[in-house]
Parts: sequence; C-alpha cells; structure tokens
Amino acid sequence: MQNELDEQKSPIYSDFAYDDAFRTMETECDDILIPFVNYFYNENYDNTAEITRLRNEHFIEHEDQSDEKRITDAHFRITQDGRSKLFHFECESKTYDNSILVRLFEYDSQIAVDESETEGTTLIVRFPFTGLLLLRKSEKTPDKAKVKIETSNGDVSYDVIMIKESDFTIEHIFENRLFLMIPFYIFNYEREFADINNDDQKTEALAEVFRTIIDRLDLELERQSLSAFSHDVIIRLTHKVIYKLTMKHRVVQEKVGGVMGGRVLDLPEIRVFNEGRMKGKAEGKAEGKAEGLAEGEAERKKLADEITSLREEIERLKSGIKE
Repeated sequence: MQNELDEQKSPIYSDFAYDDAFRTMETECDDILIPFVNYFYNENYDNTAEITRLRNEHFIEHEDQSDEKRITDAHFRITQDGRSKLFHFECESKTYDNSILVRLFEYDSQIAVDESETEGTTLIVRFPFTGLLLLRKSEKTPDKAKVKIETSNGDVSYDVIMIKESDFTIEHIFENRLFLMIPFYIFNYEREFADINNDDQKTEALAEVFRTIIDRLDLELERQSLSAFSHDVIIRLTHKVIYKLTMKHRVVQEKVGGVMGGRVLDLPEIRVFNEGRMKGKAEGKAEGKAEGLAEGEAERKKLADEITSLREEIERLKSGIKE
C-alpha cells in the first residue's frame, strides 16, 4: 500500500492517464486522428481535411433539476471538399455496461442541441457519428450498439461504433495506421500481469513487444507517415499508461515501463530545437532585413521555451524512474 502511495507522487503518475492520453492525441495530432476516423467510419479524409475541435464541456440536467458538468473525450468536426461531419468519441477503461450507452446519448443529445438551427418553425438537430473505444477485455462487451428514439411520428435510430482494443494486434494497428490505439495496447496483457510479474522470461517477452513497437514507430517516422511530434507523443503517453496500469506489478512496471521510459529520455527535442534555431538564423541572414531577423528570433524564442519545458519534464521523468 505504501509503495502505491509513493508511486502516486511520481511526476508521471496521473489518475486520468487513460483519458488524458486519448484527449491529447485527439486534440494535438491530426495525423493520428484522421486514419482512426477513416478506418472506423469508412471515410477517405487526407491531409487537406480541416479538423475543428468543438466545446467538450456540457451540463447534464437531472430529474431533481440539478446540473452536472460532463466533459466529452473527443468532439470535433471534419470538413473536406465542402462536406462536414460531426464526430464524438469516448474512451472507456471500465468494463462495458448499459449505463455507458446512456451517458453517450446524454453527450450526443447535448451536442445535437449545440449544433441545432431553425428553419421557420422547424428545429433541426444534428447528432454526431458516435464511437466508443473500450480498453479492457470483457465477455459482456457487445460488437455493436444502437440508440433508438421513439417519437410521435415514428422511430429513429443511430449506431454507436464499438471499438475493442483487444480485437487488434500490433500488426493490424500498424497496417491500418491506428496509432491512436498504441498507448493502450498494454491493456491486452492486464489479466496476465500476475504471471508475467513472477516469470522473467514472460517479462522479457512483453518488454520485447514494446521494443518492437518503438522500432516500428521509428520506421513510420522515417517514412514520413508519422510526424516527429506525434511519434514522440505516442511514446510519452504509452509510458504514462503503462506506469499507471502496472502499479501493482512492480517487475512489469520497471521492465516494460522502463523500455518506454528510457526512450522518452532520448527523444530528439534538442535536435529539433537546434534545427529550428539554425533555420531562424538562416532566414534572417537571407532576408538581410530586420523583419527576417525578428522572425528568426521569434522562432528561436518559441523553440527555446518549448525545449525548456521539455527538459523540465525529462528531469521529472528521471526522478520518477530513480525512485
């Protein structure tokens, strides 16, 4: 118990590691989000698609007239070739039950109200395309779900796409560029943690799985099918998710988490910073004008601020690993 309390003081510990990982990739990484939507909704968006992140705080009114603030995991609009679609995703670490479907509908209906418009005396509400990413294995998890709305003029319904992490192998994930699912891949081994923790060969085998994941991410980066930023984000978030999920299995945490944590410390922020600084200087020199120098200096300062922040995070990570 004391060990767990000590670990919760680590700079990489977060009670919301899973939600944070999903939201970070959805919010910051277009090249991760687009392939995810394409695969599960049979879309064909490319890098010209415009993603608009929408308000994700909603207030749900209960029967006693009290309001409860809810925050959606992902709510965005994608526009391409003059066509727009709304999407709503939730990432769920609890095992599935029907209350999750109720919560999804509450979110969807509020989104529909937010996006509503009137034409004369007609109110038009647009429900989003909805999906649920389920992280834990469960025999109770359905393959699909539907929301049916009964009205005085007849029934309407819409599907909820059920995405189960346990259905996807690493090969399948990389073949379809489902990089958003990588930080949660460790969930597929959760039921085996006790055995793995007590068997050096099994621990090493699991560590090798994540070494392979890193190698394949490096290859995607080299092929330019994954940005340097998203590449680094995936590795950092995978480290944090592993750390949180394996807190009661120290050997697994140290061995497997160490694979990702060691790589986090080697990420090329310094190289990116130096490249940006040199680029700024070159642009200023080529222009030979004050504005060129100002732009170069602004670029340098921005990158300097970023690298300072990243260095501070690295030091916190080092402290967490030493402890």
